[in-house]
Amino acid sequence: MNVFLDDRWQLIAWMGVALIAIAFVYYGWHVKAVRSEAARRIEAARVRSGHVPLEIPTTRGGLRSGTSSGGDPDTLPEWFIQGSGEHAMVDETPRMQIRYLDVDGKKVQNVLQVEQLDLQKKLIVGHTDTPGDVRKIFLHQVLAARSAETGQRFNLDTWVEAVRVARRRRGLAH
Repeated sequence: MNVFLDDRWQLIAWMGVALIAIAFVYYGWHVKAVRSEAARRIEAARVRSGHVPLEIPTTRGGLRSGTSSGGDPDTLPEWFIQGSGEHAMVDETPRMQIRYLDVDGKKVQNVLQVEQLDLQKKLIVGHTDTPGDVRKIFLHQVLAARSAETGQRFNLDTWVEAVRVARRRRGLAH
């Protein structure tokens, strides 16, 4: 009988240790989730206030001009190019390598020269390297986007929000 009680207490002790371990794992996961959500919100607020993140396609433009200078997309930090009187602006028509789901639900990967970003319809209109091949891709179909020149991956939602902010600052409608 004494052996049975010892086994029962040992089982209860192991269950208690397991419960405490699960509680620590949950607490760690919860803290990490809260911190990553706070970081995401801070970055989104910075983009809404006009900050242009380095990972999205940018061009160089004058401080007073509303349009890009027509140069190649630039990934230099703003402090680097301020000396020449230009600053980083969001490139609204970048050349990007995009992976998306087509109408049949198959994954497709193309290099796309964006012609227009329709913020109302949440649609990217662009053409591929094949003549006459115009693609209309809804934003929810996009799986991944990379800069075609550098291959650097960027967050499409952040790019769309930066374009929205840039158009609002220039006085253009959404």
